[in-house]
Amino acid sequence: MGRIPMPGGWSMAAMWLPVCGQSWLGAAAGFIGLWAAMMVPMMLPLAVAPLLNYRATLAGEGRAFLLTAIAGLAWAATWMASGLPVYLAGAAVARALLAMPALARMMPVLAAVAGVAGAVWHLAAWRQRPVHPGLPGPPVCAAALRHGACLGAHCVRRCSGLTVALLAAGIMERSTMVCAVVLVAAESVRLRER
Repeated sequence: MGRIPMPGGWSMAAMWLPVCGQSWLGAAAGFIGLWAAMMVPMMLPLAVAPLLNYRATLAGEGRAFLLTAIAGLAWAATWMASGLPVYLAGAAVARALLAMPALARMMPVLAAVAGVAGAVWHLAAWRQRPVHPGLPGPPVCAAALRHGACLGAHCVRRCSGLTVALLAAGIMERSTMVCAVVLVAAESVRLRER
């Protein structure tokens, strides 16, 4: 992705704006595809334990694997759908920054504050044991979809601080992604040990 030089000596990722000849709808679809390709694999370790618990509750059910896979797909779709409000907010901020050079000059400081606040928010959540959504009723496809979507929504909410920190630090930066993956892996291990 390209970068746009901004007042204040920093550059903004061009992913928040359509490129030449691209519609806003096309730009949003591209971002959501990128979001899904990054966030779903990165957050997957946090979904493993709840999905295994769900499968264990289906013991004796002939379709246990299929229903667990459906719940997992619903979880992933929820993470993917969370990219749309992120893109809309990012695009609005990008347009504001292009229109207001004074705001653009303050953005590095604002991003640092948002990043630290997001990281502190996420780390504070570590102290609490996550309460995953209750198991659905009878083992049918609709219940598996609902359960997966509830797990996904819970995960998106629980990781919102990390998401804010990731966006503030630069979601396309390799070092940022490595730090986020390490943090998610550590949290996944910690949750399994409890």
